[in-house]
Amino acid sequence: MEAFTNRQMQWELVAAALGDHLRQITGAAFDVEDLERPRHNVMVFHGVGGIGKTTLSRKLEAALAGADQRPAQWGEPAWSGKRILPVRIDLARSAGTSFEDVVLTIRAALAELGRPLPAFDIALRRYWESQHPGESLEEYLRRGGLGARFGKAMPQQMQSALADVAQALLLPGTVGTAVGALVGSLTRALREHRQTVRALAGCARLADLLEAEADLEALSFYPHLLAWELAQLPADKHVMPVILLDTFEDVGDRTHRDLERLIQRVVWLMPNCFFVITGRSRLQWADAALPGQLDYTGPTAWPGLALPAAVPAARAAQPPYGRVRQVLIGDFTDCAVSVGVTRRGGP
Repeated sequence: MEAFTNRQMQWELVAAALGDHLRQITGAAFDVEDLERPRHNVMVFHGVGGIGKTTLSRKLEAALAGADQRPAQWGEPAWSGKRILPVRIDLARSAGTSFEDVVLTIRAALAELGRPLPAFDIALRRYWESQHPGESLEEYLRRGGLGARFGKAMPQQMQSALADVAQALLLPGTVGTAVGALVGSLTRALREHRQTVRALAGCARLADLLEAEADLEALSFYPHLLAWELAQLPADKHVMPVILLDTFEDVGDRTHRDLERLIQRVVWLMPNCFFVITGRSRLQWADAALPGQLDYTGPTAWPGLALPAAVPAARAAQPPYGRVRQVLIGDFTDCAVSVGVTRRGGP
């Protein structure tokens, strides 16, 4: 606990941001398929190496997982009672995390829902059979530790999704069909008869994604299918994933920001999820000088990341600075606050 004597403010900021985010995504105006609206679903904590960012990320994951893991002084969040699903992903080079691993980790965590996510599951199976022919996804998950971390339900749910859709499409001769052949038959049939499958009929972009070549570029758009699936959950099953991306400084300079571009798509295409990013540098997504390097840039796209560094701390919780989403962590004196954070907390 010694490392967290001054971390209550970070928790208050996250709790306030999550409360704000929950109000947005449960409002009548929210549309998970709207890919044009500005995004407020990311919060960034940045600071020098050794300041405790990874420890903070782990502590936030534990605190979001259950009240019994939350320090007493952190208090009860306003959104208490809502189902939050924290998913922490270490992006350090030493962890060897690929973009495939990022997507698979999020899906594996959602296995906790106890149900197939057919739009995403079919697209992912198609990708896997195309890019990893002859390699078992189940074995890959086991070897990478995701099976031990999240259980073995994900492959079973994916197989169930394939079987259910095959039955809905009345595909003959699919019983006992090898996964690869079954996925091929399903994707061909779905292109023509998607409206026949009630669970997929409303997913506007599924057909286009199944038409696209099943490569890494296509995979980076599949998180939209996960977001759509989450939006279809009944009220009593509703869950909001909070995805914690740690060691983000190891992402930005990998092959001319290619990995960062793919990860940014995940954040943009999952507006009903919340992302907490920890790294050494402030996130540049709101900068106006990045078009061409990343897909979604500028202050209009990411208002909370665009606040000027000179905002006085005393004004940080006042309009127009009510949604601060980028914070320099340190000792939290006024001079350590890069974009304005009051000691009282609140975004």
